[in-house]
Amino acid sequence: MSRDLPIWGKERGKNLLDTGAHNYDTYETKDGKYVAVGALEPQFYSKLIEGVGQDFSMDGDEDEAKKKLTSIFATKTRDEWTALFEGTDSCVTPVLDIDEAVIHPHNRARETFIRNSKDNFEPRPAPLLTRTPGKAASDSPTLGQHTEEILRELGYKRVEITQLQTEGVIEFDDVPNGKL
Repeated sequence: MSRDLPIWGKERGKNLLDTGAHNYDTYETKDGKYVAVGALEPQFYSKLIEGVGQDFSMDGDEDEAKKKLTSIFATKTRDEWTALFEGTDSCVTPVLDIDEAVIHPHNRARETFIRNSKDNFEPRPAPLLTRTPGKAASDSPTLGQHTEEILRELGYKRVEITQLQTEGVIEFDDVPNGKL
């Protein structure tokens, strides 16, 4: 069982790959944005230490090491950290919002996002094959487009759905397919 493996045997947030390690986590930057750190292997870890300008390994005390890294990353903006680590094998990358992800040079070079029929960007189907590249089968649903249909399938009555909508718990899109 996977829980018996050293990387997953502890409670959530205490394992190597679920934010339990200081060198595999996300950190807030000075501007309220985030960077992701995935410097697990020694060659990446040494570049991380070099980039932040100090050794913070704390002899296995993950909580202290995370506190130290948290304070270090809070000293610069996300873009300043990105520029500092750009072109290094440090495994430190910016956490991008969707608008930034679409225009990021890495994603543009790989055509990770494609335009749909509404001229909006959406992720390209994966994997990307040379002879049969994927195409979007249809437009992604809009927020609330299937709310009523799903709730009816779950057994909600019309009056219950109307109450949820009135209370602002759910919403419907602007498509005139709502039957309420």
